[in-house]
Amino acid sequence: DLVSSAVVTALMRRRMRQHPGRRILLDGFPRSLENARDFVELCGPPELALHLDCDDTILLERILARGGKSAKEAERAAAEGKVANVRSDDNVHTGIQRLKNYHKHHHATMSWLKEIHVPIVEIDCSGSKEDVWGRLMAIGRLMRPAVKLPPQATDVVAQPHQEQIISHQGIVNGSTGQTKEDGLSRKMHLNLQ
Repeated sequence: DLVSSAVVTALMRRRMRQHPGRRILLDGFPRSLENARDFVELCGPPELALHLDCDDTILLERILARGGKSAKEAERAAAEGKVANVRSDDNVHTGIQRLKNYHKHHHATMSWLKEIHVPIVEIDCSGSKEDVWGRLMAIGRLMRPAVKLPPQATDVVAQPHQEQIISHQGIVNGSTGQTKEDGLSRKMHLNLQ
């Protein structure tokens, strides 16, 4: 059985509280309208949602390629007498089930987020990993808040009556605390402040 939406949301909230004042990128969430509603009820509305869109055929190819890579890593580890962390769910059957679930919940979830005025940024993810990562990084740069430098810090470089602006980085992957370069599947993300 799957863990309830309320429990998943409560666990995410606990994790997000470990990063006060930081924006959090939730990878692959919400997966359903129930997830979205639970999240808004418990944590408040998100600052925006990223919708990563990709053709189903490309997604299945990527899932199978990742599964093949995992299988090779497992074989190599076994030959060395080690244990590999392998995703057993990267196969055709599970991939198709993931896509069916996505299509079942996608429209209602996106419609509800729009109803509550959550801005949705659509990103085409059918290109290469590098292209998609570049698009995600560009959005991250746009999301950084501008911070004024104290007057003494700007005196050296600024003209009188000019303000110097710098960017502050603050996007964290809520599930791992690291960046993910393999997040090319179709997912909805919530970026919170």
